[in-house]
Parts: sequence; structure tokens; C-alpha cells
Amino acid sequence: MWAERFRRGRPLMLVACAGLAGWGPASAVALEYGGEGRGIPVVPYPSADAIAAASRYLDGRAGRTSFAVVNSLGQLSGVRLREHFETASVVKVMMLVAYLQMLSAQHRGLDAADTSLLYPMIHVSDNNAASAVTAIVGGAAVARVARESGMSDYAPGVGWWAYTQTSAADQARLFFALERLVPRRFYAYARGLLSGIEPSQSWGVPPVGRPRWQVFFKTGALPEQGLFNEVARLERPRLTFTIAVFTDGDPSMSYGEQTIEGVAATLLARSP
Repeated sequence: MWAERFRRGRPLMLVACAGLAGWGPASAVALEYGGEGRGIPVVPYPSADAIAAASRYLDGRAGRTSFAVVNSLGQLSGVRLREHFETASVVKVMMLVAYLQMLSAQHRGLDAADTSLLYPMIHVSDNNAASAVTAIVGGAAVARVARESGMSDYAPGVGWWAYTQTSAADQARLFFALERLVPRRFYAYARGLLSGIEPSQSWGVPPVGRPRWQVFFKTGALPEQGLFNEVARLERPRLTFTIAVFTDGDPSMSYGEQTIEGVAATLLARSP
């Protein structure tokens, strides 16, 4: 009986010794014995100092502005997080998610008719394609995407989908949740669209983040009112964070683009 108990107990003893000696996972010891381990705390990215610097930069820009970051730990911060803005073409990402969820619910894959709408809607921000997608999925499906991503400031556009109301916090949350919201079978397709946008529309975050980061993004603009928006998801090994920058009342398109690029550059320059 003693020998049997020894044989049963020996693996546990070895695991414990291995963990204590540094030869195996220390968590195994805590799991078996209820001990407490103290490791190196995970540092969020971007840093709090970087976010504060980006806030100061944005406060020095003209017009009405807002930005939000969901850092690598999933924590939300920024400035004027819940200020309401019209989305312009940024809402097309919500349409994309709603369409791919519809396909998944119908148990079918992408066909030529689907891609003939989704590709131009994202790649060149085609408004006619976006209107067709909205007519197919319906407003309720887009609203469901808002709920599923945890939005609190979403309101459908009156008269045109580009007038959809949102906030920087809403959109930063959406992009952080993309992996959960997009059906798995379509996730690679969505990533390809959002990382391969037409170069002339790849202003703001991409020129700053690439090539060190893989950037998935969407811009939006209503130039007649000086509104320029961008939301991006930045990834590199073991790090993912999202940023949304919203501006309104900019004196020119180049000024709005520079504002967004400046926020991104400040964030990345002040974080390791």
C-alpha cells in the first residue's frame, strides 16, 4: 500500500520540485498547493504617458476633436471619449461585420455577388456599394453589431448612413472586438480588406504604424464640413491595441489627416 501511494504521489512531487527549481511552470505548484506566485506585471500598450501626450497634442489642434484607445489589456482611455460625431465611411466596417454575420447565419460562403459589394465598399470606400449592403442587411443588423461590440453612443443615420452617430470610444471597442464579432470562417477575408485599402485612402495611422505594425483600419470624411475620422487596429507579436480619432470643423482635408497622423505618431513614439 505504501508503494502504491508513493507511485501515485511521485509525479506530483516531481512537478512541484520542477516548478520550484525553475525547470517547469511555477503555476503548476500554485494549482496543486494553492500558493501565490508573483511574476512581472504586464505593462499596457500604449503607455499612460503616451496617451497623455497624445491628448495634449490633440488639444492643440483646431476644430472639435476626440480620441480613444483600447490598450493591449483591453482598457479604454483617451479624451472626450463619448463626444458624438457623424461616422462618415467609418460605419462601413459595421456594415461589413453585419454582412459577414448574415452569411454565417445562412450557412453559406462568399460568392462573386458578395465580394462585388464588400470589396469596393472597403477598398475604395465606394458609397453605392455601401448603400447596397445596407439595403441587404438592414438597419437592425447594424444596430446588433453596435450592441455586440458594447457601443453606448450609436444612433442610426437620418437620411443617409454616413450620418450615423458614434463616438471614439464606440469605434475603438468595435475594432478591438473584431476577432470575436466576425465569424471565424470570414475573419481572414475581413482582415485582408481592412489591411489592403487603396493607398490614396491610407492616410493617418498606416503611414506611422507600418511596417513595424500590421494595421487594419478605415477612414471616413465629410470634407464639406471639415470632418475626418479614422479607426485602426494595430498588431504585432503578442500586442494588439486600437485607436479611434474623430475630428470635425477642420480647416482642410490635409489638416484633418495631419491631426490623425499626429495622434498616432505621438502614441507610438512614446511607447516602447
